[in-house]
Parts: sequence; structure tokens; C-alpha cells
Amino acid sequence: MEGADNEINEFDATFLDQPAILDKIKACGVITDEALKLAISKCKVDADIHTICQEVDKFMDEELKKVFSNKKSKKLERGIAMPTCISVNEICGHYSPMADESDKLKEGDVAKM
Repeated sequence: MEGADNEINEFDATFLDQPAILDKIKACGVITDEALKLAISKCKVDADIHTICQEVDKFMDEELKKVFSNKKSKKLERGIAMPTCISVNEICGHYSPMADESDKLKEGDVAKM
């Protein structure tokens, strides 16, 4: 920001300036790991891909609200950068189906998350 000497813009701050930033980044990593474990546990035969993706997205939203709950964080835009994707077999990646185009997992499917 021009004219704002000695003032740290919250978007330009680093974890060296504000150690709480690193704490939030670490918390996001933990949430991501837990979300992946949840997705893996939900991938069973006859499980609906759309339903799994929605449940994992909901889990991440709820956990992120716990991390970004203070008043300063309310000014920041937040959310999931990319929805949960479960690409099955020949689908290369980024498959997060709508409810009406979803498939169920079958025995022997290869799922990429």
C-alpha cells in the first residue's frame, strides 16, 4: 500500500511478521489430511461419488470456520480453493460431479482423490 509506512497490510504479511499466519497454514494442512482420510473411508462399493464429495467439502467448511473464527479473519475471503474431486478409472482428474451426473463406485474401480 502506498503511503502506509511501517504498516503491514494483512495480505502482504508473512509468518515472520505475524506468526499466527503459520499456525493457520499448519491447521489447514491438518484439515486437508483429515479430509483425505474421510474421503478414503467413504469410498466403498456402491458409494455415490457426489455424496462423498459433498460430505468432505462440508467437513472442510466446518473445520475451517473453527480456524478462521476471529473478527480479523471475517474481513478475509475464505473457503475451499477447489472442491473435493474423486476421479474414477479413465477420468484423469478434477471430477466433482453434480448430483444428476454422479456414478456409484464399483468393485475394482481406481479412485484418485
